[in-house]
Amino acid sequence: MPETVYAADLVLPVTAPGIRDGAVLVRDGRIAAVGTLEDVRRESPGAEVRRFSGCTIVPGAVNVHAHLGFRRKDAPEGGTFSGWLSRLIEKLPEKEAWTAEAARDSAREAIESGTTFMAESSPYAECLPQLAESGMSGTVYAEFFPHEIGPPEEAVEFILNKVLGLREGLPERVDAQVSVHSPYTVDPESARLAARRTREGGGRLAIHLSESPEEVEFVREGTGGLADIFGSNDWGGVGVSPVRYAQDIELLAPQTIAAHLATGVSEEDVEVLARTDTAVAHCPRSNDFLGCGVSPVPRMMARGIRVGMGTDGLWSSPSMNLFEETLFAVKLHGFDGATGLRLATLEGARALGIEGEVGSVEAGKRADLAVVEEAPAGEEPELAVLEAAAGGGVGATLAGGDLIYNRVEA
Repeated sequence: MPETVYAADLVLPVTAPGIRDGAVLVRDGRIAAVGTLEDVRRESPGAEVRRFSGCTIVPGAVNVHAHLGFRRKDAPEGGTFSGWLSRLIEKLPEKEAWTAEAARDSAREAIESGTTFMAESSPYAECLPQLAESGMSGTVYAEFFPHEIGPPEEAVEFILNKVLGLREGLPERVDAQVSVHSPYTVDPESARLAARRTREGGGRLAIHLSESPEEVEFVREGTGGLADIFGSNDWGGVGVSPVRYAQDIELLAPQTIAAHLATGVSEEDVEVLARTDTAVAHCPRSNDFLGCGVSPVPRMMARGIRVGMGTDGLWSSPSMNLFEETLFAVKLHGFDGATGLRLATLEGARALGIEGEVGSVEAGKRADLAVVEEAPAGEEPELAVLEAAAGGGVGATLAGGDLIYNRVEA
């Protein structure tokens, strides 16, 4: 395949200082070299050069927790989490008719805002076809609901076989895994067995955890709006936090990504997450919309917990723009721009265990890149680039070296 040089006024590799008049050499879908345009052209003088003037090249965004199958239209109102979820459940029968279209539209919105890898969660992996056809890389985590299937052994066997079948014929860049949806929808024995079997098979697991006050109440007291969200959930009331509960039923491990962690996360919970090396998906706009609180992300990061950014879905978040989500987190927690850019890219890759493949502009990694229409001249350009990307300033997106979105026509 021909080599191509993608050049811009600035390249921000994330793992190295920014490069003025920088360039990225792409060969066979991977980054072959990074440096100044002069140096890269010297290394490969016959390569086609595509220059994005007035722009910055950054790694593609890594969305560590998303739901593609929602649309802005008909979104349930915010308020209490259990009230919002009840209205969502009421809409599920009508949603079946438009889920595929919503998933395609959400994927396109993510791509047009610079996302190149997505960890998507949907019931029984219903949005896998749309992610696979989008051009992004990613993993769809198949949520299962044992009350719809049968006893724990039967339910877990069903979802594991379902995931195995879904993997057949997928592009190499796309995978399917299991999601234990939440402490209030999956009984403890089904959750424990699914986690064990997933890890034994070398897989990864996604969960929603400590997302809302109602979840904390259900796990601790067995009461509240989530106690009967899917019939009668009689396994709550164990007197501990959702994080401790998840540890007790063996959900927490390096292979697990836990989404939200917005309510009632204590110092002890942070220590549990650190000790089990569980990764975290931070979705601050969804948490804010549903009144779920603020995740203690700075404390988590200080303890070495892997934290990445997630948009959640359009029924709880205003957009699929991961850079916009990250800018919200930067303002919420007082992070600098460099930390923000890392959270949107390399830290998300670390959370998912794929930092050897994506998340930074380095030789050997997949050529997943975003081109932002901003080329700040200051010494700390990351915040300006993040603000531009958050505001719709992504002009092009490359996945595996392919331009899957391009409105600047370099």
